[in-house]
Amino acid sequence: MSTFSCGNRLINAALYALVGLSLMVTGCSSTSKIAHNAKGSVALEEIMDWSFEASHPAIIDQTTILKIVKGVYFAEDKNGSRMSAAGSKPMRVFSDEDAEFLAPLLAQGLSKAKPEQLVVFRVSSSAGSGSEPTAGSIYVQQSAIHFTVSKGAGATTFMPESAARAEQAPPYAAGGRAGVTVQVIDYHALAQAPMPPALPIAKTSAAPATGSRVAVPAAIATIEGEGPPEMQVQLNRAKDMLAKKETEIRVLRKESDWMKRELRDRDEEIRALKATVKVPPKKKKAEAYRTP
Repeated sequence: MSTFSCGNRLINAALYALVGLSLMVTGCSSTSKIAHNAKGSVALEEIMDWSFEASHPAIIDQTTILKIVKGVYFAEDKNGSRMSAAGSKPMRVFSDEDAEFLAPLLAQGLSKAKPEQLVVFRVSSSAGSGSEPTAGSIYVQQSAIHFTVSKGAGATTFMPESAARAEQAPPYAAGGRAGVTVQVIDYHALAQAPMPPALPIAKTSAAPATGSRVAVPAAIATIEGEGPPEMQVQLNRAKDMLAKKETEIRVLRKESDWMKRELRDRDEEIRALKATVKVPPKKKKAEAYRTP
């Protein structure tokens, strides 16, 4: 075998080794599922970037994780802040339903993750942000939780602002996307903060006349045509339930009136029967006397 041929083989082997090492360093990863269903998925992803090392496994209570998920909002864009359906407040990235789905799974993932792993998630949002699923990652480093929404939200902000700071997310946390924001959250401080309020899905309505109709709860008394499609679906379902309840109440009232009339009629019949029946006088008991 010629010296030139041997040299080519050595060069090729060196090139293959360099390519393999490059793939390892730049972020080939493996995942293991925590949960996967029609609503979404949560998994552990191994990061091959040697600069990444998380404080895992980490035991974070579900309540704190729930505050984190509910505390992520759409950030202001060039045209101003992204508003809710009411047009007065910033809009949350995750609905209450999304947050309730994600929080326990994210807490479970953090408790199982290794230092070289982060927790990735995907959820089919019901918050009205569109049909595109929302995806991102979460991991713990020292006393901070790094929460990134890499798909389906754009730039994000966090409330309360005092508990977090925004930074540019590294590629491994942003799914390789550029210009993504990561929220670095002091979860010890956040644990002392109150739970964010539930999303408003309605406006308060005037009270109906007493005894005429079932009172409509404020949570479903909204104006037609406002809010995202999911809200309208929930509203229609609530209206259907109220209509059924009103029908049941009307039937019960009719049955109650019928029973009252029956009782009055029977009471009158009993009194009339007592008036016509004469009760014979009681006879005295015979008494026996001893004769002398």
